[in-house]
Amino acid sequence: MSDRITQLQEETNLLAGYMCDSVGVLQNCGEGINTEKGKADIALFAKLISDTTSNMNLLIDSLPTEKVSADSQYKRLTALLKENEEADKELIKTKKLAERQLELIKSASSHIASTQLKIRTELSSRLS
Repeated sequence: MSDRITQLQEETNLLAGYMCDSVGVLQNCGEGINTEKGKADIALFAKLISDTTSNMNLLIDSLPTEKVSADSQYKRLTALLKENEEADKELIKTKKLAERQLELIKSASSHIASTQLKIRTELSSRLS
């Protein structure tokens, strides 16, 4: 549906542009509107505006027309809130697990560093 709405917005912008351009052409033509070029310009913009409004009507007709009751919306929002709360709980559990794992990694890293330091100290004292 959002694609159709985006298309409808684009068609609306296109229509607005055609209308502004047609007014500009009419102003430029002035009295020369009865010339062949003036008539061709008028016909061109009339066709562009007509085609664009037809496209807009097709897009509007393709939009869903289902009416949703307030009760149905309330139920859907309640379900979404419940899903959100469950996802929040899962996120908190995952965060706590990640924090515990980080502490284990830090502890292991510290142990490795102290062991390496101890080994280097022993090796340097033996070599001296």
